[in-house]
Amino acid sequence: MRAIAFDRKAAQKSLGDDLAEAFLSLVADMGNAMYLDELVDPPAAVRSDPVILEYQLGPDCILEVQPIGVHAVDMTNWATAHRVKLVRIVQNGAQLL
Repeated sequence: MRAIAFDRKAAQKSLGDDLAEAFLSLVADMGNAMYLDELVDPPAAVRSDPVILEYQLGPDCILEVQPIGVHAVDMTNWATAHRVKLVRIVQNGAQLL
């Protein structure tokens, strides 16, 4: 996941052009935001235990992100997290990466 987050050609090879652009754009927005609640689009869904945020990349394709911090991140404070762990990309219920 880290390799495609920093390499456009690797992202395009793994995800195709459209999903790669959506992924790289979202990762750049996360990198530039001070907190997750600064992102233009909120997550499509938020799951708990651990907190996982689902961001839509395309039709039936989501990026799962885990907010992390110095203190425990839960359902009440995830929006103030400064950092994230890119967990996986899922399309049509199957894990792509």
